[in-house]
Amino acid sequence: MKSLCVLIPAHNECLVISNTIQSMLDAGMIPEDIYLVDDASTDITEAIARSFGINVYRNIVNLGKALSVNALVKHFDLLTKYKYIAMMDADTLVNKEYFTTIIAKFETNPSVIAAVCGRPMSRPNNWITSYRCWEYFMTHYVYRGGQSNMGVIMVAPGCAATYRSDVFGQLEWNNDTRVEDMDVTIQVHRKRLGKIVYAPGAVVYTQDPNTLGDFVKQITRWHGGTWQVGRKYKMFTGTQRVDWEFKLMMGEGIIFSILFLLAPLWTILFPTMLVLLGIDIALIMAIALFAAIQDKRKDVFIYSPVFIFLRIIYCAIFLYSFYNIFIRRKEMSGWLNVKRY
Repeated sequence: MKSLCVLIPAHNECLVISNTIQSMLDAGMIPEDIYLVDDASTDITEAIARSFGINVYRNIVNLGKALSVNALVKHFDLLTKYKYIAMMDADTLVNKEYFTTIIAKFETNPSVIAAVCGRPMSRPNNWITSYRCWEYFMTHYVYRGGQSNMGVIMVAPGCAATYRSDVFGQLEWNNDTRVEDMDVTIQVHRKRLGKIVYAPGAVVYTQDPNTLGDFVKQITRWHGGTWQVGRKYKMFTGTQRVDWEFKLMMGEGIIFSILFLLAPLWTILFPTMLVLLGIDIALIMAIALFAAIQDKRKDVFIYSPVFIFLRIIYCAIFLYSFYNIFIRRKEMSGWLNVKRY
């Protein structure tokens, strides 16, 4: 078996796919180990991908991301050809050490480690991508390392996740939730297939939404999909360690979102609460300054005073998704695609 291959699901990605493939080649991958599934694109995604000499499979009809991954793996019989299968989004650039870092992490304990996830970072564009950089920074420094050490990583991100092929073959890739990366991550825990670990040196750079409308679409899909997965796997009543992490993270999110959105009422009833609001804004800016220095992104600090506006939207959609998906048991319709640029 060869060491590692890369899977790229793509649908109408002609604006970004060229740079994505080139970054993988620059990181040491060879074209014959890169596999792309064109999910019935109506643009020239397929032609661009083929121009690099990589393996391309095209769906005649649009199947969605998860089913497209299934079709690609079966078509090329990848589970018998490679030890590790790396998932990659079509808008993602990798650093030059990405694949060597991932393989080295697996080889520290290949029989125990089921999956390795890298570190997503946001590419700079405007105030919205600056906020997303701030979010990724918080995830990296506050949560991910601890979750890895405790064995409770809830999401191996679809833009930066690599699986042992025997583990990959036991996962069910389907479209019944809107966050297939979290869905299969929880499956690894449920089926006790091994550890999911974090490799902070395996960095990917993603293209985040550059308009407010697309930002709302993306977090609506993320939050709604998260509640779908929680409901599907009964994580509020489950007793695995990852279930307790889910209860902690989502419970904290509900409480914080309610308190945060009611901040205007608190300040009217208790004027001294303005001090706490000021402290919160100062904390946001302090973290933004740290992120600006660590990630060499001065735009994160420059735009930090307006991050509170995006946090309001974030909290509102978080609570709305909880009510809609978890309480009312409604299903999400559509994929809520974000435009590339």
